Amino acid sequence: MLDWLKNIGKDYPEFWKNYVLQFETPTARKVALYLETTGINSVKDRIISIGAIAIENNQIRIENCLEIELNKADILEGKDLSYQEVQAIEALINFIGNATLVGHRIHYDIEIINEYLSKIQSGRLKNDLFDVEVMHSKIIDQNSKQFSLVELLSLYKIDSPHIATSANISFSIAMLFLKLKSRLKME
Repeated sequence: MLDWLKNIGKDYPEFWKNYVLQFETPTARKVALYLETTGINSVKDRIISIGAIAIENNQIRIENCLEIELNKADILEGKDLSYQEVQAIEALINFIGNATLVGHRIHYDIEIINEYLSKIQSGRLKNDLFDVEVMHSKIIDQNSKQFSLVELLSLYKIDSPHIATSANISFSIAMLFLKLKSRLKME
């Protein structure tokens, strides 16, 4: 309940201080995010690739994207975070800024990012979130069925990427988000 007390006077890394400052100014920017991980346990599993792409003014900004492929063998062999992983998380935080994050089952992505941030003595993500699976559930007025990303892309007639990189998948998530946003009549 009083967890915030332990962070008083804590000296955070510079990239984190810059990230937090961005929340003083609101933004309409969204970022579609996709992480490839070694599993689904946010405590023990690791990120092996990151794809993120900006959405501004209802347009996907392909010139404003992030793609990071980590060395999977190095990550699987090491017990501690590698320099490469730390650099990747910093690059991701710098890229997303105060944007609203969009993803498929986005809460898992946030959990694993927060786990990394904890290991590098930073705070937790503060971004607002949109989950495309939840948005679809609102459209069909059903919360009991889960939909894979492939199913959702198919339902909304979006081709799955021929080459399934994290960046390509984040682009597909961005297209899906815009279709769902339109169907839900969201501003």
